[in-house]
Amino acid sequence: MKSKHILISIVSLLGVFGALYGVYSLLNVAPDATLIDKIKTERPQNRTLWNAKGKHTLAVMSDYQCPACKVFHEHLESIAASDSPNVDATKNVAYVFRYFPLHQIHEHAYYLAYAAEAAGRQGMFEQFTNRFFADQTKFVAGFDIKKYVTELATELKLDLATFNTDINDGALQGVIQADLQLAEKLGVNATPTFYLNGEKLESMSPADLTKLLQELN
Repeated sequence: MKSKHILISIVSLLGVFGALYGVYSLLNVAPDATLIDKIKTERPQNRTLWNAKGKHTLAVMSDYQCPACKVFHEHLESIAASDSPNVDATKNVAYVFRYFPLHQIHEHAYYLAYAAEAAGRQGMFEQFTNRFFADQTKFVAGFDIKKYVTELATELKLDLATFNTDINDGALQGVIQADLQLAEKLGVNATPTFYLNGEKLESMSPADLTKLLQELN
């Protein structure tokens, strides 16, 4: 009788573990292969930096108000500089910027993304992106982000009428939303998140990322 109770207990425990494993599996489903292929192969013309025809794709999910994004972007820009001792590590890499505005905590994240994409239509994505990260500490709550963006567009000699039309274009705003949805489907929950040739990179320092790029062939 005692053995029977033990057997029932074991079967019950196995059932519980089986159910828990099933839930775990549902919550940890690998991203669909088409999503991985998208992050690996897509290189939007307006926001692909370094070598757009490079063998490798380094994609980043980024937010202009994220301090860590600023650190990584400025580090990557520095190693891509012509006088950098690490510039060769970037010559065969397409660096793809994807928008992941954390609008719940960053008041200006969406508008900055719209502005960068609108600037990209005039070939000025990189210049806007670099300035947004350089000026990041200005973007406090209540900051007049629209005035700032207009002044920057004027300073960089964009066609202001076209820029203002583009920034409110639903198709342009849809680009940002599509990136956000892609990130969410991939399970991205933090910025910056990097993918190298479709493989998600775990937490690393800027120096570690540079070393990884140096090891590419």
